[in-house]
Amino acid sequence: MTPGQPLHMKKFRYFIFLPALLIASTAVAERTFKWVDNEGQVHYGNRVPPEYAKVERKVINEHGRTVKVYEAAKTPEEKATAKKAAELASRKKVLDKKQAIHDHSLLATYASEQDMQLARDGKVASVEALLQLTNSRIESMKQRLLGLTEEAATYERSGKKLPHTLERQIKNLRAQTTKNEVFVKEKTQELEGINRQFDADINRYIELTAEQENTKTSEQRIAQLEAARRNPDIELSRHDRTLLTTYTGEEDMMLARDQQLGSTNELIALTNERLGSMQTHFSELSDNADEYESRGQKLPEVLLGQMKNVMEGIAQNEELLALKLKEKAKIEQQYSTDIKRYRQLTASN
Repeated sequence: MTPGQPLHMKKFRYFIFLPALLIASTAVAERTFKWVDNEGQVHYGNRVPPEYAKVERKVINEHGRTVKVYEAAKTPEEKATAKKAAELASRKKVLDKKQAIHDHSLLATYASEQDMQLARDGKVASVEALLQLTNSRIESMKQRLLGLTEEAATYERSGKKLPHTLERQIKNLRAQTTKNEVFVKEKTQELEGINRQFDADINRYIELTAEQENTKTSEQRIAQLEAARRNPDIELSRHDRTLLTTYTGEEDMMLARDQQLGSTNELIALTNERLGSMQTHFSELSDNADEYESRGQKLPEVLLGQMKNVMEGIAQNEELLALKLKEKAKIEQQYSTDIKRYRQLTASN
């Protein structure tokens, strides 16, 4: 007691706090647990025996309703199973998110199944062209290697030492052949992957786009054509009608242009690379010929034939390069003209 405080005030203070204490003690008293023992018998009580502290327990109120559940402690096996299930669920969530992003990309990139076929054809054509040129290069290298090994055999039969230049050429040519064969293998696998991916993407696109959406796209193109026909300031040509019934927007035209340019650019790059390789090889052959001339020896027919073949190959590839550069310029000019015309045709839509 605080000195000097009246007794009735102290009693009044205890009286105020008494209901709260009674409520708290009642709440604790009314907390009833329900659990099942090892024999399957159901028990109720204010305390759970220690031996059942890890089994499932339920807290029930005065009306017999469950208000809280304490789960049973899991065994190591159950914990491992639960962890695996959680990991699978997490992985599925990530995969579902990736699929949703991929689905959105498909719908945002392509206007129709035909656009996807066009995209696949462009990629396939590009890789097939690379394979064709590389296989041609490998065949040419093998022919050159055959000629060089025959020349080396001539030296060995005559008991002469193999020139260092010839030895280096054979070594380099074998390495280049192996490198190109590896490239062909990789590109063949890439080609198979492109076809597999597009097959899956086209099937998925068909699932995502209902028939109504495809009809809507067709109707949109038809509407573009009809609007242009009604415009008195526009005189439609056959090419105009093709533009309006093929594309639904400038984005479609740019995609088609980029696909064509991508294939052409790859062929240009490969032709430049092949030209560089041939020019290097011709330089090596020239060095070899210089060695013969420095010794006052006649150039072997095999060496002369190789030099002639390489010179012809250089001329052919220079002609191909010029042709592809013109083709690239033509594609860029044609699409530039078509895009401008498409804007004019759809300006009033």
